[in-house]
Amino acid sequence: MRYILWIFSIILLGSCSSNSNIPQKNISVAKETKTNIMAPDFAIYNPSTDSTIVYFKIATKNILYTREDKLSPYKANIKIHYQLFPYGNSKTIVDSTSFFIQDEVRSKTSKNLSGNFTINTPDAKDYLLKVTTEDLNRGASIEKKIYLRKSYVHNRQYFLVLKDSTKTPVYNFFVNDTSALQIKAEQHKNQMIFIHHYNRNFNIAAPPFASVNTKPFNYSPDQTTSSQLNALGETKITPPTNGFIHIQTDTSSKVGYTLFKYEKNYPTIHAIEGLVKPLRYICSTAEYNALLNSPTPKKSIDEFWLSKASSKERARELIKQYYNRVEQANKHFSSHVEGWKTDRGMISIIYGTPTVVRKTGRTETWIYGEENNLIALNFVFNQKNNPFSNNDYKLQRSSTYKTSWYRAVDTWRSGRVYYGY
Repeated sequence: MRYILWIFSIILLGSCSSNSNIPQKNISVAKETKTNIMAPDFAIYNPSTDSTIVYFKIATKNILYTREDKLSPYKANIKIHYQLFPYGNSKTIVDSTSFFIQDEVRSKTSKNLSGNFTINTPDAKDYLLKVTTEDLNRGASIEKKIYLRKSYVHNRQYFLVLKDSTKTPVYNFFVNDTSALQIKAEQHKNQMIFIHHYNRNFNIAAPPFASVNTKPFNYSPDQTTSSQLNALGETKITPPTNGFIHIQTDTSSKVGYTLFKYEKNYPTIHAIEGLVKPLRYICSTAEYNALLNSPTPKKSIDEFWLSKASSKERARELIKQYYNRVEQANKHFSSHVEGWKTDRGMISIIYGTPTVVRKTGRTETWIYGEENNLIALNFVFNQKNNPFSNNDYKLQRSSTYKTSWYRAVDTWRSGRVYYGY
């Protein structure tokens, strides 16, 4: 039996949509809770300083469809409710609206429910938008907080990127192919946009106890092109074949819209390379180099996992849990680097889902164990000023994590899934 087939079948069956940011209380991962996460993707676009369009996409595989009897169609019932607050004032509601989405199907199929709604945002001020999406059939909901940056007209929210063939928005700032894209920037009609191409290699996160000397990022692009927006504020571009592009209307600052090109089929894993590299967290240097340089990588990956497990069944469970965590890290924590390479991605892969996540301002605290318990394990991440992404967080490293890290890695290497809580 070619065990590599387990990996691909498990990953394909186990993939689930998820939020690009963590809910504040608990971010239970689908594979670990055996439930689906209904988490819409959002794209924010400001066509002007006094209005914002919110595009959304919900995967139906994460929605509960029910029917009254065998002759009736399956029905989904979704409620979307939003509240708009002035930035920095979460007590004064500027606007609040609810609407419903219903979908009927004769047979269950995998697709996306998508749409958009427009919000009036007067005075070119910044706002906080809270969007709650509720699956009424299941009785489950999820909240997403989105900052609307209206006061500076050159930021990423004044750009909308559409797939030219389908006219659908690009969600989560990454593309998987090189098909033509349409750029909309109605606030900047007839102006030039500048497209900076970066093709850089980024290292994976160091262990949480390691001392890290971060080199300053070189903002000089590898290549720059330009394009003229028409009278409607539109133009077409070709996405990068690798790396990322940073689109600007004002080159005197670093602010703009960034579009990333990761591995094929990202954030899911299909290529052998995508299976090998995340193993670096639990591999010795010799093991990792052997996997990278193996003439038969499929066989080598099989042998790696089987060598850690006492049975085929346990190996199958290790594979399922480990690579599901990798995919979840890609979905939650991607920035200018792939999600699994980031500090939060590393911790979530090795330790699993935190018991509690607390977010205060630009800081996230992940708690493994009982909150306020002295033996609970806490990780603190600080948001970095990054012109390419607002999803870049760095861990406050400490030598106190060394014991727990080695215990977690040894657990994986002993053929058992590790749960930090």
